[in-house]
Amino acid sequence: MSYFKRIASAAVALMLAVSALSGCGGKGESENVTTLNVWSHNAHSKAFMTDLISEWNETEGKKLGIKIEYTVKESDIQQTVDMAFESDQEPDFFTSCRIEKHSDSGNIVPIASLPGGEEFIKKYTDLGIDLGGSGFSSPSGEVYCVPFSVNTFGLVYNKDMFKKYGIVDENGEPTPPKTFDEVCEYAKRMTNESEQDYGIIFPMKWGGFYTTDVEQLAWGSAGRGVFDCKTGRQDFSVMKPIYDMYTRIKNEGSCFPLAESLDNDTARAYFAERNIGMKFAGSFDVGVFNEQFPAKCDWGVAPYPVADENERYLQYMGMGGYFAMSKSAVEKVGEEKAFEVFKFLHSDDILKKLYQKGMNLPYDYSIIDSVTPDENMKGWKEFAELLKISTNGYQGASVEITGEKNAASVFSAGLWMGEMTSDEAIAELDERYNRGMDTYYSNHPEKDKNKLIVPDWNTKIDLGE
Repeated sequence: MSYFKRIASAAVALMLAVSALSGCGGKGESENVTTLNVWSHNAHSKAFMTDLISEWNETEGKKLGIKIEYTVKESDIQQTVDMAFESDQEPDFFTSCRIEKHSDSGNIVPIASLPGGEEFIKKYTDLGIDLGGSGFSSPSGEVYCVPFSVNTFGLVYNKDMFKKYGIVDENGEPTPPKTFDEVCEYAKRMTNESEQDYGIIFPMKWGGFYTTDVEQLAWGSAGRGVFDCKTGRQDFSVMKPIYDMYTRIKNEGSCFPLAESLDNDTARAYFAERNIGMKFAGSFDVGVFNEQFPAKCDWGVAPYPVADENERYLQYMGMGGYFAMSKSAVEKVGEEKAFEVFKFLHSDDILKKLYQKGMNLPYDYSIIDSVTPDENMKGWKEFAELLKISTNGYQGASVEITGEKNAASVFSAGLWMGEMTSDEAIAELDERYNRGMDTYYSNHPEKDKNKLIVPDWNTKIDLGE
């Protein structure tokens, strides 16, 4: 080959390479296919979601001229997304969205602005789901995200221990506690240090302990959190029966020793391995007790206990995993096609398949009512059943108490250590949190606390049904 032919050939190769590179992030495999990038933090379902999306790319995606590129960011996805927007390399859809920040910057698209968006939102609000929280909406009230997966919560209990200590019905079947008093009674009954049996275990070193194992119990017992959405004030009185339960168990020595030094993984491993009667847990623990720390006992799942078994309210569930849409998606393929991808990512079909594989619970039980989970998923169906008696609650008010003890610190350093009574803790927290709430809204006049008032809030369960 002559020198000039070699130069010409190299030039053509360079042009082809440049042409191919120019399609990255915009055009995909051909001029008729546009690639949309989806980033998620959900590593547990990576392989399964990748397969579902590959199938969609070959069917509906081809019809729309869209290829989804699905990537799991296992590091801090919020920081990764922020950096991507700063360098104009943002994803088209992503989870764990900082809505206030990205809506203020115009980086994300409100759902109602899309064709059919208002009807899409109505599907969730008709179920009583509050989309006013910071995980879904901007301070101005525009909805950017909707629920995808949820976590339900309850009490896991060792059926073998219950049978050993005679906590059973007339048929010899274990009867989990329905009230806080019964938790105390059963924990004391099952604690036998000579046999290294303990009634309950508390992972107090775990960062999520106070929220999950203490504060959330108020919803099923009193129908609200510490922020009273009817009055607009912080009211910790709902915590009294819960605080009293913990101090009674501590004083009676009915829990596994040195609770303050236990993280959640250690506590879960002990429940799976040793003779421990009860533990507060979430649906995310199913995989732990089936795979990570396979339980050696026969265990069951019960709802959170309440103060009065004749007065029960919907208990709390957490929502997450939802996607936000970047304006780049609309710029690449237009509103209608971008919204089709958004709807696919939140589709009932995906939720059913993820539930069947034991990876996610949907926000609505009716989606999975007729779906049977795969085998070897002990406890999964039971946690799914708790969807029927659960709510995502309402948006709480912000507080500014920098430099002062928060509720978790008052509980662990004061109440648990016997430095104060439950009444003293409640009085201190009421004063601090109301003052902190007033300070926050005084310093942020652009935020209207009155929007958080829900005068007709009522989640009481009709036990006669």
